[in-house]
Amino acid sequence: MFRYYKIEEKKVTESTEEDYNWLVITGSDPNEQRELLDRYQLPEDIFIGSNEPEEVSRLEYLRDTKLNHPLLYTLIDLSEVTEERIEDRLEPITFIYAKDLLITYVSERSNLIAHLIEKHETDIKHFEDIMAYATLMIYTHFINGLKDIKKVIDELDNAARKTTENNELFNLADTERDMVYLDHTLRDQNHTVDRLMEHKGFLTRLDNEPLIYDIRLRQKFANKMVTIYRDLLETIGGLFSDMMDNNLNHLMKYLDSAALVVAVPSLIAGLWGINTGGLPGKENTIGTILVFGLAILVGILTAIFLSRKDFSK
Repeated sequence: MFRYYKIEEKKVTESTEEDYNWLVITGSDPNEQRELLDRYQLPEDIFIGSNEPEEVSRLEYLRDTKLNHPLLYTLIDLSEVTEERIEDRLEPITFIYAKDLLITYVSERSNLIAHLIEKHETDIKHFEDIMAYATLMIYTHFINGLKDIKKVIDELDNAARKTTENNELFNLADTERDMVYLDHTLRDQNHTVDRLMEHKGFLTRLDNEPLIYDIRLRQKFANKMVTIYRDLLETIGGLFSDMMDNNLNHLMKYLDSAALVVAVPSLIAGLWGINTGGLPGKENTIGTILVFGLAILVGILTAIFLSRKDFSK
């Protein structure tokens, strides 16, 4: 769906096709994409991967178009819907930035543009403001998403000290999967944002040092968070593995002790069962009872000895 806006001094209003300078395309309708490509003679592959979480963040100049020195700027946003899989939460955002027109392509479910206008309408004077505030909001979304993951990490850390249930292990695997996507997305995005923040023409038009500082600060914050949380997950995964090994060691110690307790009486009974003669009690009517009692007594003494034995030394 095409939505037309008019950007004026500290004001963004919905407009018409005859009078606009900001075009927002929502969704992945192939016909609309074709219309946009033909209208401005854009590259054929510009929207490939535009709805995929593996889309590559990039900043590049477009050539041979009908626009005035257009610049392509693609970032990946993180949806606030925490119940969805991480692939569904990652939403590519593409800006085509020219001197007299800004084109923005977002997924059908994205609410970034609506929130941006609602929150920063009075701060928007130029196209550069839209791109900068969108970048700021995207990093804010990643920070909020990482804070939610931190809560899960804390729960996993507590669970790792108490249990090795399958549900907790599945939860750990899902969280590690989320962190892999977030880590690679932010790493890929850093280079693109750094290049934009070093673009002299863009910075001159933006003319907002506090905003640039906030973007840099949230970028560093998000990168540090994702690095720390991935390390924490590796530590928790090691703790789960150590706990499983420890539980297995205790189980094997119990089974080995039980086998030894049973083996000693079995040895005694086996010796007295030899039919070669010479063993005491062979001609005694209560010999069987005595051997049976001796086997039980030795088994009990063995069990008491093993229970008091410290196997950690």
